Amino acid sequence: MSYSRFLCFSYCLVLTDRPPPIIRQGPSNQTLGVDSVALLKCQASGDPIPSVSWLKDGVSLLGKDSRMSLQELGSLQIKNIKLSDSGIYTCVATSSSGETSWSAFLEVKESTAVIVTKNYDENELPGPPSKPQVTDVTKNSVSLSWQPGMTGASPVSSFVIEAFSQSVSNSWQTVADHVKATQFTVKGLRPNTIYLFMVRAVNSQGLSDPSPMSDPVRTQDISPPAQGVDHRHVQKELGEVIVRLHNPVVLSPTTIQVTWTVDRQSQFIQGYRVLYRQTSGLPSPGPWQTQDVKVPSERSVILSSLKKGIVYEIKVRPYFNEFQGMDSESKTARTTEEAPSAPPQQVTVLTVGNQNSTSISISWDPPPPDHQNGIIQEYKIWCLGNETRFHVNKTVDAAIRSVVVGGLQVGVVYNVEVAASTSAGVGVKSEPQPIIIGKEFRDVIIHGNRNNSITEQITDVVKQPAFIAGIGGACWVILMGFSIWLYWRRKKRKGLSNYAVQSFTFTPAGTVHLSRLLTSPNLSADSSSCPILVSMLRLPNV
Repeated sequence: MSYSRFLCFSYCLVLTDRPPPIIRQGPSNQTLGVDSVALLKCQASGDPIPSVSWLKDGVSLLGKDSRMSLQELGSLQIKNIKLSDSGIYTCVATSSSGETSWSAFLEVKESTAVIVTKNYDENELPGPPSKPQVTDVTKNSVSLSWQPGMTGASPVSSFVIEAFSQSVSNSWQTVADHVKATQFTVKGLRPNTIYLFMVRAVNSQGLSDPSPMSDPVRTQDISPPAQGVDHRHVQKELGEVIVRLHNPVVLSPTTIQVTWTVDRQSQFIQGYRVLYRQTSGLPSPGPWQTQDVKVPSERSVILSSLKKGIVYEIKVRPYFNEFQGMDSESKTARTTEEAPSAPPQQVTVLTVGNQNSTSISISWDPPPPDHQNGIIQEYKIWCLGNETRFHVNKTVDAAIRSVVVGGLQVGVVYNVEVAASTSAGVGVKSEPQPIIIGKEFRDVIIHGNRNNSITEQITDVVKQPAFIAGIGGACWVILMGFSIWLYWRRKKRKGLSNYAVQSFTFTPAGTVHLSRLLTSPNLSADSSSCPILVSMLRLPNV
């Protein structure tokens, strides 16, 4: 297959990460005398702009010796150098896209010794070569060609080729040096991998600035294995693939970018399976979800439609058909929070105490989990009067679900609102619930579930303490009224009976006593006896 097809294909691909910083000019080997001034150059560039630091024999330098200072462009200056300053000095350019280093040896001798310096002016160095062009591509090699730049103080003696691949390393690597011609085939590359290249010229004074970077180029893929391949061999190779997961990057409240590198490439990799699960906001970690990256050369994926303000555990696993390799080390990331998008539920407002009380009790439930958008940190309560001077506001911790608000004004209509708050801000308020302080009859106000049936609403009212107390009081009044009525009725009957007996037994002396007559066994109580009684009652006094 021709290189042009792969080259054209590679132009359509973009590296998931920016290349690491480029050190245009680094320090050169120097030999200086005691008490002189050493200047070790380091000019770095990149996007984003890198920071420059220095090491001596692998140990950080700056801030440990007042004789050492970092110059404006990143070069290191050492004043009054001593014999102990001899060593290997390394310039390190670092940014979020990676780091690049350049080392040189500084030798300090006594002033009487022969002094040889090799810190050349930039005009003496050769100019940078032209942008390298890709002329051929195989699964393990890329052929490049370029043109030399301007000649410096001496002719160009050779070229150095540097390469970068995000799936191989996070820094530029020298892949060829002492190249005499203006074309070269870089070998030993990984199959199905994207590379960038740049070239430097060398003369007797040192290295030139780098050429412009080549266009990204992808090496050829390995042909898929035959159908009759040994499955044990496939599983063995997959088990040797080492996937190194980078720290996930949160792009938005609902998206996370996942990137990784592979230490050991295998021909038995069809793609990578990204596994992720929710580990916060639930009693236990949620089930694993997967997203497959079906292009073996890709090393990045964006997880979308995630929940806001939630911690996710992420890992990556290579696969080939039904075979799967070893999982990478797990990493965690929390999506950014937003203010809750729904109000607290079941907001209830009740009066507290007797009729003259000026306090109310407010209770609520949290917003629905899918609308909390993070960790609830507190609740805000507003009791808004009909004038600003009557407003009462309160803030409580997230663990609290009810609060008593006192000191309200009698006769003022208050509207009660509740809202949840996360680190991103205050969420949606509940609908205002009106309540009047100082009224004899107070209704229970419940807001939240508008779909409650009439039966459920009546049940809620019946369960309220005020309703139960009212029913009990009414029953007591009815019972007391009935008792008084029964007592009065019995007393009235007893009074009438006593009056009748006394009126019939009070007669003058010598008359027949009616009580005896009535109690006589010879007197019948039929209708024939009535005229006798009437006549007896009408007898004149003797």
